[in-house]
Amino acid sequence: MANEVEIKKVMETDATGIKRQIFPETHVSAILGLDKIETAGTGVTSINGKTGDITLTAKDLGVQGTNITIDKVGTV
Repeated sequence: MANEVEIKKVMETDATGIKRQIFPETHVSAILGLDKIETAGTGVTSINGKTGDITLTAKDLGVQGTNITIDKVGTV
């Protein structure tokens, strides 16, 4: 992969000696190279082989015949 990075976990030890992973916050402008990645491609060209105005069904999502219900949450 062209954009591989080394991942390092940030850990801290609390007052009782327990180590916990922490997730520092940052701003998008602080991420080096993001401008090159975000312009690599925009949008999707198809979903499950469908193009144009798409309506996904329970079958498309692999939940047909289950007790899982799908509500319309938006459009793509």
